[in-house]
Amino acid sequence: MSTLVRTVRAARPARPARPDPAGPGASGLSTALGVAAVTVLTSLPVFLPGAANGLICAELGWSTTRTGAVLAVYWLASLTGAFVSRRSELPAGVERTLAVALGATCVGLLCAAGAPVAGLWISSALGGFAYGYTQPHTNALLMRRCAPRLRAFAFGLKQAAVPAATLLASAAMPLLADPVGWRGVLAATAVPCGLGAALVVRRSAADGRRPAAAGGGAPLPADVHLIALSCAGFFGAMVGNGLGGFLVLALTTRGASLSVAGAVATAGAALNIAVRLAAGWLVGRLPRLAWPALVGLFATGAVGAVLLTHRGTAPTVLGALLAYGGGWGWAGLLHYVIGLPYPGREQRATACSQMGVSLGAAAGPLLCGVLFGLRPDALWWALAAAAAAGAVCVLAAAVAGRAPRQPHAVPPPPGQT
Repeated sequence: MSTLVRTVRAARPARPARPDPAGPGASGLSTALGVAAVTVLTSLPVFLPGAANGLICAELGWSTTRTGAVLAVYWLASLTGAFVSRRSELPAGVERTLAVALGATCVGLLCAAGAPVAGLWISSALGGFAYGYTQPHTNALLMRRCAPRLRAFAFGLKQAAVPAATLLASAAMPLLADPVGWRGVLAATAVPCGLGAALVVRRSAADGRRPAAAGGGAPLPADVHLIALSCAGFFGAMVGNGLGGFLVLALTTRGASLSVAGAVATAGAALNIAVRLAAGWLVGRLPRLAWPALVGLFATGAVGAVLLTHRGTAPTVLGALLAYGGGWGWAGLLHYVIGLPYPGREQRATACSQMGVSLGAAAGPLLCGVLFGLRPDALWWALAAAAAAGAVCVLAAAVAGRAPRQPHAVPPPPGQT
């Protein structure tokens, strides 16, 4: 009888194993959403003080140059974080690294709220380093956990979180500054950062598995692909952050009301989010369009910046939308394309592009400030030249032919089949 029971049990079909949420059987959408949330939170230390610039200057007696220097510290710290990330191995417990970054962001925001004279500098330094250090890590997570057809869209979703954070800060500061003050807004923002850190740690412990493969492989050679796309990120970040810092000011000096100028900037940021998502979705289905799409976005940004030199309302509004949508809509595709040819070393590859983006984000507003003081139109011509230079860099990388044509060439992480 026992022999018969064992025979029947052996003949039953085995229950299918539950798919590993990090494995190729899952789409990885939950990972992409989590990465986008981390990106929003770690970028708020630069966007919230930017939105409260006038309030900070009025309370502390600072000049706009000083607050601009505080924001520049964020991007220089981001550059440092990306550089350190490029020279380090991808840890097995990468989600714990993200938790530490969120915790550091929380501490920085609390310092800025409690003792702003020194705390704003501390917040920018901690938040910038956390942002720059974690960006290559999250890029590697997207490459390794997301299904091939979702990867490009996941990068677009992650990078769409940056203009989303801009909109969130721009909306939260005017809305909450009166009842709780700008310090209260910073302190309140620290709460979701701390909760996010605790949630990431708890989820990582509950999963009971290594969230990412350790190791980053051999150092990457400084080839044309890496250098050209990193330079494209530098020029593109100059355009995006120059627009973010000076578009409203330029429109108001031409006679537009603050509400109209703010509406144009808000529409541009919303379009930028849509472009990043749409570009990722399109390239996920038609991988061969990655290079033409990148070149087209940079070229569109250049055209938009040129239109901003005109005085009419229609060309100004159209130029702002094109410059925002194209000149800053490339970010998701750029990080996706630069990391694609380096399976297992995506972190180190995208650290290069993040270094270029961080340097451009710091240099762009400084250059724009100088040019705007000399001649406002010179600002837009400089941004048009930067966008055109970015397109040339992308073309150079495409001609080098480093990236494969199909994204499905990226293998799953070690230990997964």
